[in-house]
Amino acid sequence: MPVILIFFLLFTGAYAHERTRYIMGVPVTVISDDRSIHRKVFKVFSQIDGYFSLYRKDSLLCRLNTEKSLYMDRLFNELLQISFEVYRETGGYFDISLGNHTVRYGDSHEMCPLPENESTGMENIKVKGNLIVLENGISLDFGGIGKGFAVDKAGALFRNSGVYGVIKADSEVRCFGGCRVIIENPYGRGFFAVFETTGKETGISTGGVYRRYKNGMDNNHLINPFTGASADKVILISVFGDMPNSYLDGYSTAGAVMPVEKAVEFLNRKRLGFFILLRKGCYLAGRYNHLYIKKLQIKPQFPECKEYKPEEDKNNSQDK
Repeated sequence: MPVILIFFLLFTGAYAHERTRYIMGVPVTVISDDRSIHRKVFKVFSQIDGYFSLYRKDSLLCRLNTEKSLYMDRLFNELLQISFEVYRETGGYFDISLGNHTVRYGDSHEMCPLPENESTGMENIKVKGNLIVLENGISLDFGGIGKGFAVDKAGALFRNSGVYGVIKADSEVRCFGGCRVIIENPYGRGFFAVFETTGKETGISTGGVYRRYKNGMDNNHLINPFTGASADKVILISVFGDMPNSYLDGYSTAGAVMPVEKAVEFLNRKRLGFFILLRKGCYLAGRYNHLYIKKLQIKPQFPECKEYKPEEDKNNSQDK
């Protein structure tokens, strides 16, 4: 299991209490000047895991994927509607209907059993009031947005209590106060980038191939919903800003499989900060990075791309 980001909270004279538990398949770490909030945050993550885990036989998502229908409550419907919104915003590159494909890259022995089926397509998700129905055998996977959603729900506890600290769920992070961020080198030891956040509240979402692939990086868990193929241009993408982590998570998931030029244009249009590390070894930086980070260090082995030719994507883009 990759630990993509490491964070150190920058307190001024305050003592930080840190606790970690393994939830949602990742280490969830809470750092705060108020130790009473840790238990509440872990409770939120456990609740979200019970709803949306693709790897638990007792989750609501497992019931939906096996029975193909479910009466939703407000929380389940909330994440579903955010997923539809991000799907529309990204032109379909974020797609929760890929469960029949992405489940192949899981390594849990307690995985929800899914029937073998190649069907996908958001049009196969039908919602009638509180009833959701999956048609044509599709299965859902909220893995590209679920941890961000959990961070948002837990972050409300920090915001409402007025405490400072960090909520970190592997690659999904919310900083309440200044953070020092280290993004792991996807090719080995050390870091890709180190920086400090500038805002009072900053979200960071990082995605990439890292170690989640089968028989080589070309067969990884980042699936282009238009081609069915794994991401082949981007090795790492990190998106940061002051909007909710649910959206940052969805955007980083989509950005990893979009044509690179499209991802850069989309994230700049959203006025978000980002880094995109390409397979060829150079990185692209967001136009608005200065709004969110300072004291940036990039490992010397990764130069900034001097030029990116959009035609490099043409053979790998099959938009609907």
